[in-house]
Amino acid sequence: MRHFLPHNERDRAVANMYTCAFAALMLLIVLYIGSIAGFVSDVISAVTPFMVGAAFAFIMLPVMHRLEVFLQQHMLKHAKKGVVRAISTVVCMLLLVAALVAFCLILLPQVVSSLRSLVKLAERFVNENENAINDFLIRNGLITVERGELNTIWDNLLSSASQYITVVLPNLLAVSSSVYHLLFHIFVGLIAACHFLIDKEAISNRFKKATYAMFHEDKAEELIFWTRRANNIFSGYITGKIVDSLIIGVICYIFMVVVGLEYSLLISVIIGVTNILPFFGPFIGAIPSILILLMANPTNALIFTVFILVLQQVDGNVIGPKILGDHVGITPLWTMVAIIIGSSLFGFVGILLSVPVFALFYAFFNFIVEMRLKHKGLPLTSEEYAEMPHAAAEEETKR
Repeated sequence: MRHFLPHNERDRAVANMYTCAFAALMLLIVLYIGSIAGFVSDVISAVTPFMVGAAFAFIMLPVMHRLEVFLQQHMLKHAKKGVVRAISTVVCMLLLVAALVAFCLILLPQVVSSLRSLVKLAERFVNENENAINDFLIRNGLITVERGELNTIWDNLLSSASQYITVVLPNLLAVSSSVYHLLFHIFVGLIAACHFLIDKEAISNRFKKATYAMFHEDKAEELIFWTRRANNIFSGYITGKIVDSLIIGVICYIFMVVVGLEYSLLISVIIGVTNILPFFGPFIGAIPSILILLMANPTNALIFTVFILVLQQVDGNVIGPKILGDHVGITPLWTMVAIIIGSSLFGFVGILLSVPVFALFYAFFNFIVEMRLKHKGLPLTSEEYAEMPHAAAEEETKR
């Protein structure tokens, strides 16, 4: 083939072509940013049910693995692998559907009832302590309205909250179209989750084949290795946090029922859900729970405060490490740093996923450090660097 450009000019010409193509692409993005954003939004909306299904499958995968092992060892020793997989998948889906139905039909109405009772309690509390509350707010500069206007604001606020909980919240399914979309996403997601769980080996093999086709063999194996490492970290951490939070919520509910504390179900739900958030979650859940009990009974609020402090110590030192194991592998300091940075950049999602993401990067950084230390023939454990640099090396540096 005849080339019209000299050999030494070809690389520059190719680079200029790529630069012009990139500039043209950026110009098109700027000119049609609205259409592109709409297209991306439509794509995200279309794939949302499958993302929900992938999330369901991701959460239920450890359960399915354990169930498969149990069935193969105790009940279906001679059954084919496909039969065991199908039974395990069906059982996992039934458990997931049962949990969703229990939440919607059993837990949610009781939470609504507790909220309705809480609004009435707040209304009585405000009426009994209205002057003290108003004086505190005005004295500290938190509000600037007149006392008469403030009383009207309290009445309107409590009336609106009571109306919302009494009328709107119980009939949310009948008035909100977004709920139907949510139910549709959940329904399609459950079907997609079944396929993900049944065909997980086939899906994994297809991705491996594509990886080997697109990358060199060594790079493909490294990519597969770190993908498995990421899956272990994320699945172990997220599944472990869900189980840990469920246990904490149940323990909290049992204690509150036995002791006779008010709003046991509502507060247990708050404690369990917020416990999913690492590090700051227990404090986020404990503060409103204590305030709720403080309005009902200050003595019970004190009892609950002592209990929640003990429970969080037990969770942080016994339950949490037992369930999570070494999936995270970072110190509390780095956990706090990861959560603060993640929440600042990505909000709630950053709080939820910052710890496993940081753990993955931490593991990758340690891998690189150990590889370079091996290459230089230096020790790998951090303890061996306590006395380094050696005295002889320091004297040589001073000279």
